[in-house]
Amino acid sequence: MRPVALSLVVVIGALFGCGTGDQTPEAVDQDPGTLSVYVVNYPLGYFAGRIGGDGVEVHFPAPAEGDPAFWSPDADTIAAYQNADLILLNGADYAKWVERATLPSSKIVDTSSSFAFQHIPLDDTVTHSHGPEGEHAHGGWAFTTWIDPTQAVEQSRAVHEAMVAARPDQAGAFDAGFADLVADLSALDQRLAAAADAIGDQPLIFSHPVYQYLIRHYGLNGISVHWEPDQAPDLLELEHLLEEREARWMIWEGAPLAQTVTDIEAYGVKSLVFDPCGNTPDTGDYMTVMAANAEALETIAAERPAD
Repeated sequence: MRPVALSLVVVIGALFGCGTGDQTPEAVDQDPGTLSVYVVNYPLGYFAGRIGGDGVEVHFPAPAEGDPAFWSPDADTIAAYQNADLILLNGADYAKWVERATLPSSKIVDTSSSFAFQHIPLDDTVTHSHGPEGEHAHGGWAFTTWIDPTQAVEQSRAVHEAMVAARPDQAGAFDAGFADLVADLSALDQRLAAAADAIGDQPLIFSHPVYQYLIRHYGLNGISVHWEPDQAPDLLELEHLLEEREARWMIWEGAPLAQTVTDIEAYGVKSLVFDPCGNTPDTGDYMTVMAANAEALETIAAERPAD
């Protein structure tokens, strides 16, 4: 079930008014037995939809463009979150707007709290600008937890437990949905692990510091820069990196400019996309995007130079 950007508007209490969301929630008629679930990123919406099926209405009101991690909702959208049955948070400092909003604690589920001790601290804070959310900083904790399928399982488990507690009469359906989702995530993990094993210690360059959990879980030999797919790269920085490591692949969040691909190929570096999938994909869903990501790693594995 795909998340939808509809919400119930009731403006109650004190709300902060500095959000940048441009979507106005609309009132919807909803079965009283249906669980209203609001999420802060697309993967959580996907997990909730897979687990809940027809028993849930999933709402992900962030705009389609940009990174939801740095989005701030407007007052009406915060009111819609307040009136949900469940509010699914990612944890690890994701969606900092939550810290400034008044949300009912009884409805909040921090889906990564069970492995918070494994969150990866960021060594430094880098501020830069891209997309409609403008200037923002990468600091605190690495937050793309779902990029590691084993952590995605734990986040899905938290979602499942909260749904069962909220609607115990639907536990059987939720159990079945959760089991199917875990099977898919486990198969994905095995596929990514096989590709990573074949890649071995081959050096990789990642275009953005959002792959920490992927690198850790699969033991990849990766280093990150701060390059945007829609901007010209810093070729001098690339030269310096290649002096330290003989990398042959750059892994991008999104498709880079054609000129960028040509420019870095002149240095013997090829480009592939591994989409972190924090926002709703243009086509397909979380599993199809992650399958394409696995295919990208398999491409690197297949072209690994002979030892």
